[in-house]
Amino acid sequence: MLNCVLHHRAAELLKLTHVRLDREKISEIDNLDCLGPVTNLYLQKNEITGIENLEVLPKLRFLTLAENKISKLENLKMLTNLKFLDLSDNSIENFDTEELPSSLVILLLKGNPCTENAEYKKKLLAALPSLKQLDGNEVTRQDRVEAGCDVESESDEDSDEQEEYGGSDLDRGKEKKGGSLHQHCNDILVRAKIRTVKEEKEHERRMEELATLKDLQSQRTSSRVSSRP
Repeated sequence: MLNCVLHHRAAELLKLTHVRLDREKISEIDNLDCLGPVTNLYLQKNEITGIENLEVLPKLRFLTLAENKISKLENLKMLTNLKFLDLSDNSIENFDTEELPSSLVILLLKGNPCTENAEYKKKLLAALPSLKQLDGNEVTRQDRVEAGCDVESESDEDSDEQEEYGGSDLDRGKEKKGGSLHQHCNDILVRAKIRTVKEEKEHERRMEELATLKDLQSQRTSSRVSSRP
């Protein structure tokens, strides 16, 4: 009976798409391979020093690692579906644009030393053709021209992506109430969190069950080792 219950709980964990692990004093990104088709991952306000082990989440579209202790951009290139990346308020001094997936639509790096680099914006725009917002500011056609990028008219697909991640909402917001881009970009995060708040309590319960499953697995492994002659 216990095995059946554990199997059922494990199956439920594999259905999670939104995972909230913010403010958990996490120092390493690990043990995500037991999860399923996660699209949104919240890891802000932890103690993470390195970006790693995310290759097990190929469907990831929304990732926030703000307010951690990260000093290097790495291990993100393989996240080919990633649209939103928040790495604000970390300790990134230098960065290699080749480590960023070209699929990014919204990128936040504000609060990092690297933003003081004179070539910061130019390098990012050259490397990220789909980028629509950088550090809370809309990327304009003129920005791309000044960065030496090839400029083409916006495709329907680009418009759809902006709609999903707040681009069209930003435009409507400016027309309706004249709010700042910074505020509207904050609203993007708020809307994303609202979409998951209904799942938060259920998620916490499932994460507790995940911890139980791991403990049982560890106990079984220890038992097998100790029973060997």
